[in-house]
Amino acid sequence: MSGVRSALLFSFAERYALIVINLASNLLIARLLTPDEIGVYSVTLAVMSIAQVLRDFGVASYLIQEKDLTDDHVRTAIGVTLLIGVGLGLVVFAIAPWVAGYYNEPRMRDLLRLAAFNFLLLPFSTISLALLRRRMAFKALAVVNFVATLAGAVVSVSLAWAGFGPIGLVTGTLVVSATTGFAAWWAQGERRVLRPSLSHWRSLFKFGAQSSVVGVVTSVSMDINDLAVGKLMGFTPVAMLSRAQGIMNLFHRDIMGAVRNVAYPAYAKAVREQQAMEPLYVASVNYVCVVAWPFYGFVSLYALETLRLLFGPQWDAAAPLVPIFCLSGALAAAISLIGNLMVAMGRMDLLTRMEVVFQPARAALIVAAAAYWREPWACAAALVVAIAVQVPLVYSVKARFLPNDWHTLRRQLARSGAVAVLSLLLPALLLWLHPRDAGQPQSMPWFLLAIVSCCVSWLLALVWCRHPLALDPAFARLTRWWRR
Repeated sequence: MSGVRSALLFSFAERYALIVINLASNLLIARLLTPDEIGVYSVTLAVMSIAQVLRDFGVASYLIQEKDLTDDHVRTAIGVTLLIGVGLGLVVFAIAPWVAGYYNEPRMRDLLRLAAFNFLLLPFSTISLALLRRRMAFKALAVVNFVATLAGAVVSVSLAWAGFGPIGLVTGTLVVSATTGFAAWWAQGERRVLRPSLSHWRSLFKFGAQSSVVGVVTSVSMDINDLAVGKLMGFTPVAMLSRAQGIMNLFHRDIMGAVRNVAYPAYAKAVREQQAMEPLYVASVNYVCVVAWPFYGFVSLYALETLRLLFGPQWDAAAPLVPIFCLSGALAAAISLIGNLMVAMGRMDLLTRMEVVFQPARAALIVAAAAYWREPWACAAALVVAIAVQVPLVYSVKARFLPNDWHTLRRQLARSGAVAVLSLLLPALLLWLHPRDAGQPQSMPWFLLAIVSCCVSWLLALVWCRHPLALDPAFARLTRWWRR
């Protein structure tokens, strides 16, 4: 368990550093580019993300879960990723004019063609990053990702300031990929250059085909807001949805990314060591929810202030969408680790069937809402409905390979819910005592007071509710000064 705590420590340190860098760059970019320019980039990124899933082909997960990994497996992974990367790069480069014509936006042609070069760079980083994760070398991963993200942020902001618009953002992603590839290879220690091969292509394709199906349908579902809204309503609504959902993604993507980076290798290691998995799963999802729910609750209360602080006044119109997306995030927190659990326990088949059903249904619901109401709030509300239906269905699928301990899960999540409610009482009281004036955000001192009150209330509630996180030795060491 100490190894997992150490891995989480480095993973969170990395993630918080990346959040600071991304927030700083987004803060500057949101003031340097117009909503229309950011909307064009968001739609371009949505198109690319589908191809990115195909490019990965589950190679990273394959290398992490393989019980008897050899050089032949690694060489096969290199050969497959190179073939797929070159092929996808050529396809994206070729279809760029068609996509630009479909959206009636000439700028997208150059953006897509420039972004296509990412497929030539990413294969070199995928293998090295996967091998570092398998070894749970999260200290090295933290350094690699920090250096790459910082380099990309500097390039993106510099080019945006120089007037290059969305081209600067795409160039920044190329810098991130190139830097990650070199730094991850250097962090391997041995720094060997292996010859590409296809000797184990059958086992990799069997795993990768299912993983790619899951990735594609998930990517379409996640990006359907940008793709559908961009066509039906224009690029400015896309940007507003992107900014509102971006607040939710501060936890769902950035913080949970640190947890998932550790959870999957830790689950896989526990399976290899034949540990009891249900107690491990219940503990991990409970830790996630006790942090996620207060975060989403606070951001919902202070959506306008959070948007104004991060992105400036031109994004105030996205504030009503933030609480809706936060409700989606709070619901999704309860199932956020089940996918990692399925893959670690060798049930990629169940995960594939589940995602093939759930994700298209979610996408269809969001597209229908966008087409009928032609309002951004409808897309956000459709996402809430889809996730609310998905949660019990996902647990019913989980029961097929790992029985649910409902009694323990309900008891633990009830404590997390109590902690969330108690931690939000003071921020809600402050908002009631000092209401917003004519739609203007709270003053910065008042907003900071609300943040501090939420954090202090959260710590007190953890101890008062006897939450398992408060009893964790690592948490006790971190809060020793406060207890004194």
